[in-house]
Amino acid sequence: MNTTTKTPSQIAEEARQTANDAIDTTRAYAQNAVNAAGEKVRDLRRDAEPAVEQIAARVQQAVQRGLDAASTTSARAQRRLEQAADVTGKYIADQPVRSVLVAAAAGAAITALIVLASRRSRDDY
Repeated sequence: MNTTTKTPSQIAEEARQTANDAIDTTRAYAQNAVNAAGEKVRDLRRDAEPAVEQIAARVQQAVQRGLDAASTTSARAQRRLEQAADVTGKYIADQPVRSVLVAAAAGAAITALIVLASRRSRDDY
């Protein structure tokens, strides 16, 4: 049996070397973990990119369909307003006296409603 005793400085040197080895090993492990995580993020980004582009394309298509529908509805409403204006103009040309009487009656009814509403609002105070 060989019994060599180590001096305190030798023990301290071995402890320092062991600590340095542990630090180096930990540093290498941490670097490998960071590299692996970075690679995983790049893979996820690469995998997600087509899905994001597909969703963006679908949203763009939906917006375009909405704009087309709004344009169609607007054009249809414009045509109906023009038809109503034509029918109204024709009615006025065909029946001028009756048109004036209907307009006067409508004006009187609206005026009466306004007067009633204003009296009620004054009575509430």
